[in-house]
Amino acid sequence: MTTRPGNSVDPITGGILAPPGGGHFAAIIFDMGGTLLEFENVPWDALYPSSVHSLHNWLMSRKQTVPQYDAFLGRFVELLERRRARIRAEMREYQITPLVRELAAGFKITLKGGELSAAVDAYYASIRRQVTVFPEAKGTLARLKELGYTLGLLSNTPFRVKDHRQELECFGLWPYFDAAIFTSTITHRKPHPEPFTMIAERLGAPLARSLYIGDRQLEDVQGPQGVGMTACLIRRQEKKYQEGLTDSVEIRTLDELIPLLRHS
Repeated sequence: MTTRPGNSVDPITGGILAPPGGGHFAAIIFDMGGTLLEFENVPWDALYPSSVHSLHNWLMSRKQTVPQYDAFLGRFVELLERRRARIRAEMREYQITPLVRELAAGFKITLKGGELSAAVDAYYASIRRQVTVFPEAKGTLARLKELGYTLGLLSNTPFRVKDHRQELECFGLWPYFDAAIFTSTITHRKPHPEPFTMIAERLGAPLARSLYIGDRQLEDVQGPQGVGMTACLIRRQEKKYQEGLTDSVEIRTLDELIPLLRHS
């Protein structure tokens, strides 16, 4: 654990102090990918082509007239980059289902209702197969619940709620959360203020008494700090980080968090 100037830090123990105004944190809110679950066991730049390939195969299995895979992938990349540009310009989230529908429609393939959902299932299968849980995640959430904390989950994602809920249920994490927001269901993504204010409201927690934990400096430190939350960066050793961007308490694994919280 390391600490940086400008945070509420106990000068004796180095632990996170109670939030401004005294008392305990009313809520502890977690990022998902890179914090609780690992989605990048395979890099995203490799996952996207694999997912598109799965979708392409599924369409061919439905006896659809499908273009060559390279053309299909090229169109997907174009559509994805448009959405990434919108993220960079406006912090607006996108959803995978409209992207898949637009991709298919561009090749005169119509997907309706259950077919569209099944197509997204085919796309997501490659991602799901390689997701893992960080070993200390469940124990940390269980201990925080024992200590009486209200827990929230806030994750940037273009994917469906059902996909992430299934993953969290599979790893035994879902029951610990009192509220969860996936940005595919709202307008903006982190670090925009909207997701942070929404999760705090759903948890019934003042922003100044909320602690946010995540693995990205911009989204998970600057974002919550911008609305008055306390931020904690989980700096996992295998990750690359942008130096000099954050001013926060840092931990290396989730189980370092609990000793830093004051309970007296």
